Amino acid sequence: MKNGVRLTCALAVSVWMLRAEQPCENWLSPYMGADATGEKVVGLWTFADLKDASGKGRDAVLHGTVLVPDARWGSCLESFCGWPVEDKRHAAVVANHTSLSPRGAFTLEMWIKPKPEFVDYPEAFLIDKKYVAHTDYQWTLGAADKSGQRRAYLRLGFGDDSEVYSSEPSVFATNIWTHLAVTYDGAGTVRFFRDGTAQGTVTRTGRGRIAPGGHPLSIGDRIGSYYHGFPGYLTQVRLCQGALEFRPVTLALTSDRSVFVRMEKTPALRFKLANAQREAAHNISVLCTVEGREAARHQIPELASGESRTIEVPVDTALRPGSYTLRLRVETPLKEASDPYVSEESVTFTLMPRRPPRMPVVMWGLYGAGNVMRELPRLTEIGFTHCLGFGADFKRIFDAGQPVEPETPERVAAVKQMLDTALAHDVGIIATLSPGHWAANAKPEFRRVDRKGVSNDNRPALCAAFPEMQTFAFNVGASVAQAYSDFPAWQAALLHTEVRDGANVCWHAHDREACQRATGSDYPTNAPNKNGVEYIKLSDFPSDRVIPDDHPLLRFLSWYWKEGDGWNRMNSELHRGLRSTGREGLWTFHDPAVRVASVYGSGGSADIVSQWTYSYPDPIRIGVATDELFAMARGAAQPQQVMKMTQIIWYRSQTAPIAKGDEVRKAPASPWEDTDPDAAFPTIAPMHLREAFWTKLARPVRGIMYHGWGSLVPQSGEGSYRYTHPQTQHELRRLIKEVVEPLGPTLLQVPDRPSDVAFLESFASQMFARRGTYGWGGGWSGDAYQMLLWAHLQPEIIYDETVKAHGLDKYRVLVMMDCDVLTADVAAAVKAFQARGGVVVGDERLCPAIRADITLASYTRTRKADEDRAALIAKSAELRAALDARYQRYCDASTPDVVPRCRSYGSTDYLFAVNDRREFGDYVGQHGLVMENGLPTEAVLSLTRPSGHVYDLTEGRILDAKVQDGRLSVARTFGPCDGCVLMVTERAIDAVRIDVAQEARLGGRLPCTVSVVDAEGKPIDAVVPVRVEILDPAGAQAEWSGYYGAERGQLALTLDLAPNDRRGLWQIRVRELASRRCATTYVRITSE
Repeated sequence: MKNGVRLTCALAVSVWMLRAEQPCENWLSPYMGADATGEKVVGLWTFADLKDASGKGRDAVLHGTVLVPDARWGSCLESFCGWPVEDKRHAAVVANHTSLSPRGAFTLEMWIKPKPEFVDYPEAFLIDKKYVAHTDYQWTLGAADKSGQRRAYLRLGFGDDSEVYSSEPSVFATNIWTHLAVTYDGAGTVRFFRDGTAQGTVTRTGRGRIAPGGHPLSIGDRIGSYYHGFPGYLTQVRLCQGALEFRPVTLALTSDRSVFVRMEKTPALRFKLANAQREAAHNISVLCTVEGREAARHQIPELASGESRTIEVPVDTALRPGSYTLRLRVETPLKEASDPYVSEESVTFTLMPRRPPRMPVVMWGLYGAGNVMRELPRLTEIGFTHCLGFGADFKRIFDAGQPVEPETPERVAAVKQMLDTALAHDVGIIATLSPGHWAANAKPEFRRVDRKGVSNDNRPALCAAFPEMQTFAFNVGASVAQAYSDFPAWQAALLHTEVRDGANVCWHAHDREACQRATGSDYPTNAPNKNGVEYIKLSDFPSDRVIPDDHPLLRFLSWYWKEGDGWNRMNSELHRGLRSTGREGLWTFHDPAVRVASVYGSGGSADIVSQWTYSYPDPIRIGVATDELFAMARGAAQPQQVMKMTQIIWYRSQTAPIAKGDEVRKAPASPWEDTDPDAAFPTIAPMHLREAFWTKLARPVRGIMYHGWGSLVPQSGEGSYRYTHPQTQHELRRLIKEVVEPLGPTLLQVPDRPSDVAFLESFASQMFARRGTYGWGGGWSGDAYQMLLWAHLQPEIIYDETVKAHGLDKYRVLVMMDCDVLTADVAAAVKAFQARGGVVVGDERLCPAIRADITLASYTRTRKADEDRAALIAKSAELRAALDARYQRYCDASTPDVVPRCRSYGSTDYLFAVNDRREFGDYVGQHGLVMENGLPTEAVLSLTRPSGHVYDLTEGRILDAKVQDGRLSVARTFGPCDGCVLMVTERAIDAVRIDVAQEARLGGRLPCTVSVVDAEGKPIDAVVPVRVEILDPAGAQAEWSGYYGAERGQLALTLDLAPNDRRGLWQIRVRELASRRCATTYVRITSE
């Protein structure tokens, strides 16, 4: 080899890693022995004659070409120009044979020597077995660009279509022999080589083996007109099975990651350097540079044949965000060449900017690395920040009995690639882990048993209390953590979902022993199932329906729901395993967390509890389950937060039934019912989604979730979730972009306002009268809670445990719907509450020991949405009339159609209001079950405060407020099903101030303080939403640009200036979003 070749390629992680130990072909010399006639060789044409030198019988016939002598190779094939010089064939043609269409991976290679006429010639064909069909392969050299460089192209046919792969460009000198090779791995990846250096790797996902065709193999020209022969000489043309290696020294990227977070500590890119020659390699040097700066240098004195060495290249994460090319120059002397072998290869890595805090918007679903990779663009376009993306092989972990790789190496590698790609899209990935589901089906020895010791194999349910299951859960969490903790995109994990629905009292000996240890007693002789027993079926039940707190059945059922079924503890062990590596920032959640009886502890140690809600018939019903989640979280043994999910799917049976029922048909079927009559799960109406969004955002949730990707966006296949309303996705995107992104960082810092209205969800009544919503928001209890929202009472849900632990002193009103049975302690607390002047609101079912101050009769829905809503609003008016003389609301609205809710920070109130005025539409409304369309309305909103300055955060403007009789009021117009959040401060916002140095150096730190101040220059006592823009001299946004909540009116930032940031005058612009006041300042950035 006369010249060292410096070519560039991108290293593909999985492919290069698998091939690092593959020996290099002996391409510098004529192929002999097994290299010429071995099993892997399909055909070899040296053109000493027309025989197939491999001995496989694939002899050639000349068509316009000639065999000529050559000083280096002895002989070769000479081909000539075709079109546009002359449309004639110049090829050595081999008759078609099945062996010429490899069934998997294959390699094409040859030596070429262009003639002078090649310089101005367009695309030239080296090998063609494809022609215009979608079969086999075609290898060409493309036309030269303005700099004289050409790319090699490989076209592959896959039956229904074809793919085109191209190499990096390079110049082909005339009258010089050059070795070319191209490989296909049979799975979508093509690699190009020139003189033993990599010239590009291209992967097309989802591809497999090529489709065999019927054309002959044409060497040196195209199969048919227009002919494009290669004007030059060819020899040592070889077709082999397998994707072969041609680099004497290989460099394989073994790192799992190529995307990093800026300022991330001590990341490095790892490579495996291997000697692929058949003899030892000496004096190998590797020089690594980024943007011309040396990043690392390695010198290896000797590597034996097949030996490898790991080298690390540190990633300088202090560079500014962006993509960078790491160039690796490998140099080593070769025995057959006078000049050293030189190869310059490259790998791209990306630094992601650190960003301001944001409110998570989670897509609950997708499942699988491939699905996530495919949907990342659509997820980010809508505005999702997180999605569920991968799981684990539970059998693999269970069989190991200890933490292991959570899946096969191939699947773990796919998940890691997905996590790296997700980080580049700024999307967090959530692991979905339900090992209990798997065990229930796969391990019958751990199933729940009844009194007779028999398990129901038709509906398998796990006894999660088995010690082996607790250990298993920990091992699953630890396995996932050990595999993926180094990946910043992995940010959360779901701890089981829908597991307690099938759970029930279990009768193993260890269950009864656990009950004995926890309660001091064995199972009661009349132990019921988990839902308890109706008191009317119990003899000698107290006539006043007040039972002792240590009632045997109550004590037993409380133990069951808190710990007896084992699921809370199993979640805690799964959580503990996930935290076992010490990974920071990882959060866990469990759902549906309130599809249980009203006792504390659901979800175990999960950081977050969540629940999904279907918005029909009334979107504000999402507030019922949300407030139940907060009640559950308040009683957790450790700090616990709440996220809330809206179902994007609707059940057809509850919204637009196919069969006639008792619904009212008011109009013909909507278009989607005609075009998709079998749709069982249509899309939520966009106005319902909007109202549900505002209802949950009015509460201090830590994030919002959605489920039903197939109903949100169109899909290529047909699943059970149907895309029936194209506007829903656009409405969700609008809400995220216009509300969540600018206001989310602020709302995450604003706590709830303490409520003085309590709504008791009585566990005793649930167990002895079969009451409770169990997270569905249904029944009279759920409807009564909605009635309180229409009555503008802003209630807080409490449990029996709440009353026992904290009493009722903080409340002025106690609502006791569906409270048939009470414990003695709760009954005594209620009586004491009334004696202090507290107001009890009850129904006809109320425990006889308590006499309500206000009684409202229960209501049963008729499935006529308009009549049911009107009836419940009428009850809310009845309640208001009875309460007005004894209770004053802190926040109120002039119409029940608008539901207000208040959160507070310091002296500042955040008044949310949601427009619930609706009518039937033509999407599902013709069935009479759901009023899906909103109507505009006007309302006067008020707060019990003597003064305040009102800012509409959703519109960024000041509203005129009036104060009368100690109440501040403001009028506002609402769009259909729309909402708003008003910030009410003691002092008016006067200005925005930025405090920062006037000059800083590259590579240094630049502290910056933003203040939102009043007329006296004092920071506002509020969390004020602000937008910060940091612009470099070219106008590009720098790191930390985005939306923030300025707590107590102030925001402190520290900018880490990169050594390669732009020098010059930087601009910092800040706009507060309450009244749109802004400030701008400038900083001169100089060299290090």
